[in-house]
Amino acid sequence: MLSTFPNIPVYLRMLTLTVVLLLHRDAVQAQLVNLAKGKAVSGYPVIADNPFQHLVDGNDATVWNTSPAAPVNHFEVNLGKPYAIDRVLLRGFRGKDKVRIQVLTGGSWKEVFNNPQPDKALIAFEPVTADQIRVEYSAKQATGFPEFEVYAYDPQPVFVNQIGYNLKAPKRFTAPLAVDGTAFSVLDSEGKKPFSGTIKGHIGDFTAFQPTNAGPYTIVVDGEKKGSSFPFDIAPYVIEQASYGPALAFMIDDRCWYGNSDGYSPTDKSADCPSLGVAWRDSHQFSFELPALIALYSANPEAFSTERMPVEGIYTGVREKLPENTPEIVRLIYWAVDVYLRGQVNHTLLKEQLAYFVYAYPDLSPYIPQKVYVEARDYLFKIWGNDNKDRWHWYDLDHSANLFQTYTLIGTGKGQFPPGHSIVPNLMLYEVAKREGRKDADAYFNAAFQQTDWLIKNLDWQDPTSTKGQRMNEYVTMDALAYFLKKYPQKAPKGLSEKIQEWAKVAISRSDNLWDYRKYADNKWVIADIKATSDPTYNPTGSFNEPGNIAGFPAPALAAASVLTDAKTRNRLHELATAQLDNVYGRNPTGRHFCYDALTDFKGADLGWFKELEGGAALLQTVRGVLDGSPKEGVYPYDPYSGDPGHTEGWVTFNTAWIAGLAYLAADVTNVEFYDATFTNRIQEAKTGQKVGVRLTAPLNLDPQKAEQAAVVLTDGKGKQSRFTLDEQGANGVAFQEVIDLASGPVSVGKNEVLRVSYGLGAFKKEAVLKIK
Repeated sequence: MLSTFPNIPVYLRMLTLTVVLLLHRDAVQAQLVNLAKGKAVSGYPVIADNPFQHLVDGNDATVWNTSPAAPVNHFEVNLGKPYAIDRVLLRGFRGKDKVRIQVLTGGSWKEVFNNPQPDKALIAFEPVTADQIRVEYSAKQATGFPEFEVYAYDPQPVFVNQIGYNLKAPKRFTAPLAVDGTAFSVLDSEGKKPFSGTIKGHIGDFTAFQPTNAGPYTIVVDGEKKGSSFPFDIAPYVIEQASYGPALAFMIDDRCWYGNSDGYSPTDKSADCPSLGVAWRDSHQFSFELPALIALYSANPEAFSTERMPVEGIYTGVREKLPENTPEIVRLIYWAVDVYLRGQVNHTLLKEQLAYFVYAYPDLSPYIPQKVYVEARDYLFKIWGNDNKDRWHWYDLDHSANLFQTYTLIGTGKGQFPPGHSIVPNLMLYEVAKREGRKDADAYFNAAFQQTDWLIKNLDWQDPTSTKGQRMNEYVTMDALAYFLKKYPQKAPKGLSEKIQEWAKVAISRSDNLWDYRKYADNKWVIADIKATSDPTYNPTGSFNEPGNIAGFPAPALAAASVLTDAKTRNRLHELATAQLDNVYGRNPTGRHFCYDALTDFKGADLGWFKELEGGAALLQTVRGVLDGSPKEGVYPYDPYSGDPGHTEGWVTFNTAWIAGLAYLAADVTNVEFYDATFTNRIQEAKTGQKVGVRLTAPLNLDPQKAEQAAVVLTDGKGKQSRFTLDEQGANGVAFQEVIDLASGPVSVGKNEVLRVSYGLGAFKKEAVLKIK
């Protein structure tokens, strides 16, 4: 039975799960496992350089080709033992070719499918117990098959986040065929049941289960139709441990010129990044790389120190050499800034990206030279109000690049012009202008105010083109609205808080389903295509590939939750933020992680996406951490027989949305507090000479086998700052803490002064204040 859990990344699971699986032989999730992979295969015609093994080797780069010289090509796969198989994925089929499928059952061959014009790569039939399967294929021309996959019927599938669940976060799973009241149990590696519950609305909730042991665990559903989940861990920061590495690796690997921009010339367009990119391949002007990277670094800066994440990428061709201790994420930020400045970017959204950099520069100044900031600052202030946008623009909408205007234009499902995109950049330049003593600072604030006021009065959240219809860049809108309200609560336009509350209400109403999945509209699950309108009945045959929309949803959900006061709304938004990431990592109707290479790229993953795009504009096949695909309309609410992977293609714009979501997930759980010296009680006041405790809670436990450290910033009564190092509480701890002796340092603070401790940067900064009596 262990063969149904291929390539489990933690080898000990192979031993510790033995007892569980032997106890639940009738509850194995075979419907999720490709039974043909690695099995014996034969066929006709036999051609030396065209082995049938290419069909079952699990490698898309190897392809078996039919021979037009033979009227009928066929191949047979021996599964090794009988399974109740009910579908195959015949990737590479041609729509007008004839396909016949037979299975060996009871000692004889039985036909289960015979269709001259199959319309899907996924071919389903009634479950039949068989140990061999034969495919006959008739084609007028050679046809290549990268892979042949076979799946078996399971009475009760159980879908979980394959990566695992954060200890303090919501923990939910979906059993799509279970009736209300069906019992479920969490099983540990010894077969014990430390937690049990009942299913309601096809959902099981085990949020209250907060074990001290990380696992692995499985979910077992009882009732008439039993089922079992993939194994998963429960620990303080499982999601961050599995996500930060591939998130950063993607941004390293996908860069233009593969990290060597030596040949780039701002005057020779033939030297531009190929395939619709500027600093990243196939990025377009609306990929928001700098905002995403700066947000993630600002939310959790210590996670990206060179001690935790050694530098991997090359950075040849950039004009400035950065210090050796510069974090990789800061190097990536500078990579973009250097390319943008040399290229004299003038598109609306690319100018906005540079605004994030000049605003964040004080936090980046230990690594990036000041002359880079001066160049970017002077360039932006000079062209901010210019109309032209003739350098790098694709899928563009007709508009002026003058960022002082109020935009009434809303982008399409391509994601190229999300409402409110100019709000945060204008507010950031407002602060930069004040910092630089410019007299025109108010012009930037007024532009942001007017744009926000227009959105409050004109955006209709019931119209899905204003929400999920913005595809992967929906988060830009809510991030902007929440940012304004949080930073300038007394100066914000009237009705801003109510507008955010209304968005939350719509998002919650469209998530009342068995997946906790935020739908496109009340009667539609997935955005259709860029022609989709506000009419929810619009239903073309296909649906978009939208992994970024789902992976990025924690950003708008948690941005809204951070400024709302209603506890019920906030709690549900937290639940939905987690659920969308669960969806990315396997809790979806296909049961697959969105990354094709999930088993190698994501710690804890059990089953990757159906396929990846061969070639493509961004050439992502060798790139780590690609979000390749997401479930399409036909598979929802639960129809595995319509689970054709449809259009599959990774994109940097999907990954930046995901990175923004990770930033908000980090900020949401980060907190810094003062305690007494025994860490028994939180305190807000202390006496001179007293010992006090400082505690930081943040996703910094990235190595569960190692007791790590983290630094916070102390600011004394005179404004002097110093770094203060805290120790992790246990090798797999939630918090970091240390005691300060106010009598001997590390800061000098006197009577009637205040001591501040902070973690995070910019808008994500968390701070506690201690009054000294």
